[in-house]
Amino acid sequence: MHTKNTISPIEPIICTAHRFEAIAKKYIFQPTGFSPTSMHILQVLKENGPMIASDLIEVIQTSKSNMSQRITFLEKECHITRTPMQEGEDRRKIIIALTSSGKKKITELEKRIKEAEISFEKKFSTEELRNHKAFFEKMGRILDNGECELAKIFK
Repeated sequence: MHTKNTISPIEPIICTAHRFEAIAKKYIFQPTGFSPTSMHILQVLKENGPMIASDLIEVIQTSKSNMSQRITFLEKECHITRTPMQEGEDRRKIIIALTSSGKKKITELEKRIKEAEISFEKKFSTEELRNHKAFFEKMGRILDNGECELAKIFK
């Protein structure tokens, strides 16, 4: 009996994502001493301003322990500050804010990523880039709509 060897349409996406992650770690994160989560924290704070730690956890979608480790690291590096809420408010809540050093660091990291993006973009035609963007926008919508379904399947 002859069986056709088919590849799932999602398999190449997963393999490519793993390769991108490995390359990003090697050339962007390791040389700067930052993890992807640390960079994401800085980006979110840059875009949104100071945030309560619990809100930051929700936006970044990471565990409380991972967030705690990243916050401690970023504070030791003087990229963020932690401040308890004001009098009369819940003093257990901590406000996380970006420092000028943190703003400088996230700008450097974003510049490094932009340079990598430009390098990759030069290897594709305008039509290929347009198709790529359309594909991943559609894939994002499919994943957004299908996440509940996947949660049911993999419980």
